[in-house]
Amino acid sequence: MGIQVKDFMSAPVVTAWEEDSVKEVIDLMKEKGIHAMPIISKESSDAELIIRGIITASDLSGDLNVSNKVKDIMTSSSVHVVHTTSSARAAAKMMLRHQVHHIVVMDEGKVEGMISSLDFVKLVAEHSFNN
Repeated sequence: MGIQVKDFMSAPVVTAWEEDSVKEVIDLMKEKGIHAMPIISKESSDAELIIRGIITASDLSGDLNVSNKVKDIMTSSSVHVVHTTSSARAAAKMMLRHQVHHIVVMDEGKVEGMISSLDFVKLVAEHSFNN
C-alpha cells in the first residue's frame, strides 16, 4: 500500500469560527505559525461542525478592515477535502486539478488534518521512492 494522507498531514488543525473577526484570525495564524485554516460553524447547538470555508495568508494580505468577520473574506466556494486514508497521489492530483495549496483532511465528520504544498515537499525530502 502506498503513502496515505494520514502519514504526512499536518495535525492537529487550528480552526476558526465564521463569526470571528479578521484580526482574531490574523493574530491566531501568526501565533501558531500557520498559513491556512478551515472556517467552521454549527447549524444548531447539537449539530456537527460544518466546514464553511478556508482562509489563507493570501486572503489576509492587502488592505483589510480587521473588524470584519472572517465569513466576509474567506474562500467558501473551493474547500477541497480528502479522507485520512486517501492516497498521497490522489491528494496531489486534487491540489493540481483545482490549483490550490491547502486541502482539509477529514475522517468521520471531523477535521483531522491539513495538507499543504509544503507537506508534499517535506514528503519528497524525507522518503525515497522506488518507482
